[in-house]
Amino acid sequence: MKFQLKALAAAMVLVAAVPAHAALDYATGNNSMTIAVFDRVANVSALFDLGKSYSDFSVIGTSFADSNVDAEGTNFSWDLTSGDYATAWSTFTGLTTAANWQFAVIGTDNAGNGVGQRGLISTLNQPTVTAITTNPLGAQITTWDNYLSNNTIDLSVIYQNHGTVFNPTGVADGGSVGNVGLGSVLNYFGGGKANGGSNSVVVGNVGQSLAVYQNVIGSSNFGPTASTIFGNNAAFTFTANGALTYTTNDIVAEVPEADTWAMMLLGLGFMGFAARRKQA
Repeated sequence: MKFQLKALAAAMVLVAAVPAHAALDYATGNNSMTIAVFDRVANVSALFDLGKSYSDFSVIGTSFADSNVDAEGTNFSWDLTSGDYATAWSTFTGLTTAANWQFAVIGTDNAGNGVGQRGLISTLNQPTVTAITTNPLGAQITTWDNYLSNNTIDLSVIYQNHGTVFNPTGVADGGSVGNVGLGSVLNYFGGGKANGGSNSVVVGNVGQSLAVYQNVIGSSNFGPTASTIFGNNAAFTFTANGALTYTTNDIVAEVPEADTWAMMLLGLGFMGFAARRKQA
């Protein structure tokens, strides 16, 4: 039986590589990957730094090499109820109702102006990516940068332990909770989309498995962007018990075709016949 060894090796490297951030990165060109969880009824949101960067998930564009994160058999998981996430999670759950929760995962690259330089990686809650041009994509990325910046200093953030340039004593992979004003991520995900507008739906309900896509800027402000949906059914899934997973198809052994089985049986039969003749 043959295994897809190349994909297996790549997946093992990816699973083993779990870089820790020194801070919640933004405006760096290689921003932090984060999950936003929110309750639109209570108008409360929480933001968690996943300890990975945009480059760890980039599969197209010119800023970073292909991370191969959508290779078969890749698995990551996070528990928002434990460790440095725990207090933010407890604060969020105490102010909200699980039946109203929604989530989105997002990371951006906001450096560079050439083709494929800046980009957005996010969950996707629709069959295809909505076609947009460079200007609105740039607006989405810049607005997310602004949100992350505002989140670190806004007084409406009612709990925060993110390590940032404004909070250098914070933890590496922390969380925050905002209820109103600039600290609320609901300002960004209008209509279930990144920064509203006519772009793709990126928000899903708790318990859903959302696809993952990347969109990078084109050659001009009004030129089309390049986008791709991650392969091997790559998906982020978030559950009400605070578990977030990123998974792709499992690596499976190749099952021999019927004609291969026939050839194997014929070969075994011939070997048996030859052995009997030799004994005779």
